[in-house]
Amino acid sequence: MCQEQKEPTVPSATDRVSRRRYAREQAARQEAENLLEVKCRELVQANEALNKHAQTLDAVVRERTRDLERAKLEAEAASLAKSNFLAVMSHEIRTPLNGILGMASCLAESETSQEQTEALEVILSSGDMLLTIINDILDLAKVEAGKLELEFLPSPVDGVLAAVCQQFEVAIREKGLSFAYLPTKLLAQDTLWAQLDPTRLRQVLGNLMSNALKFTETGGITLSAKAEALPLGRLHLEFSIADTGRGIAEAQQARLFQPFSQADASIARSHGGTGLGLVVSQQICQQMAGDIRFVSAAGQGSTFTVSLDVPRAEAPKEPAKPPVDTRASSYEAVLSQRRWRILVAEDSRTNQLVIRHFLRPLDLDITFVETGEEAIHHWRQTGFDLILMDVNMPVLDGLSATAVIRTEEQRRGLVPVPVIAVSANAMHHQVAAYLAKGMMAHVAKPFRRTDLIQAMGEVLAAAGDLSASGCLLQTPALSTAGHPSEKGP
Repeated sequence: MCQEQKEPTVPSATDRVSRRRYAREQAARQEAENLLEVKCRELVQANEALNKHAQTLDAVVRERTRDLERAKLEAEAASLAKSNFLAVMSHEIRTPLNGILGMASCLAESETSQEQTEALEVILSSGDMLLTIINDILDLAKVEAGKLELEFLPSPVDGVLAAVCQQFEVAIREKGLSFAYLPTKLLAQDTLWAQLDPTRLRQVLGNLMSNALKFTETGGITLSAKAEALPLGRLHLEFSIADTGRGIAEAQQARLFQPFSQADASIARSHGGTGLGLVVSQQICQQMAGDIRFVSAAGQGSTFTVSLDVPRAEAPKEPAKPPVDTRASSYEAVLSQRRWRILVAEDSRTNQLVIRHFLRPLDLDITFVETGEEAIHHWRQTGFDLILMDVNMPVLDGLSATAVIRTEEQRRGLVPVPVIAVSANAMHHQVAAYLAKGMMAHVAKPFRRTDLIQAMGEVLAAAGDLSASGCLLQTPALSTAGHPSEKGP
């Protein structure tokens, strides 16, 4: 039996549309998958490139960090080398200068001819100028290192001004110039107290007065001062120093506050100086919330004005101790009370000779030694009322010798013997180290006779007769005697 043959099925229009849609979807899906695959590969490549770049950048950062660390270490080493160089040079210059100025001052006090007196005055004046240059350089080093520290104390403003006037009035009149001090009513009638660094303020005003005196040949100099009360218990102080000198041309004024720069190169030739005074003075004023400004024109003189905003201070009502008499005669009176036993530890025969000449008018029992070991030996054998201790000595230095003495005093229950550092090391950190190690005062070389007598008189007056009586008094540490750049914090 024959099977019935089926006729082929003809797709309907709907089926044809569905198939075409399916084909398009398949093609689109394939295209999307291909695109996704491409994007994935691109993303992987981008991530690989990013990781490689990050690694490269990290390596660069590490290298730059190492470079910065090396540069920082090199800068610190250079700064330390500079500080050490300044300290060494300061010491090496001060040491012979102490002999020059010391012996010259001794000769000046003896009978000399007019010609000899004039020669000695030149020596002393030149030595003082050299010492001023050294101090200016040390102050500039502190400014550059950010270590110029001020000691803010309740201070009488009129007292600072009086000291400045007293310092320069005679020299101004000897040059044939007029001088006027013009305080405002508040400063003229009352003792106004402010919280400031009186030593540094005297340094600033002294520098400006010195410049005015140096560059004024005819006419005069005027110091004006005014004070104004501000809110919150503060004061605005202004000190103006006007002169009728050569003035400063406008083209030269921009260099005025640059280190080692002067308005005119001829100034150094005709008047000397390093050009550091104004730089240091400006930094001091800025640390007291102030500044220095000036008005000047060539041939018309100059006016420099110091402005400070400082806290007002109360005058001490009842000081715990009577005020210290700063006259040299009072210190000599202390040293003349009895025959004090003085030990001088100094390895330089020249400096020994200077000290011997300075103390000769006083009836003192003085023993000289040249090393720290000898100082300890004589202290153990004899006992002294006061020790003048050099720092840089052979065998055992002054700091180590002082440490040994202080340790033995504590162990044996002895009264601390006053020790004064007499050293050409005069930088701030050095002086601070001396006081921290048990020395009670510091006298910087080169020193005048009055500097030495004052330090000795202050220490002995503060200690009392402790070495003779055995009374267990604690001798207070004294601040540094000398130039502002050599004082403690």
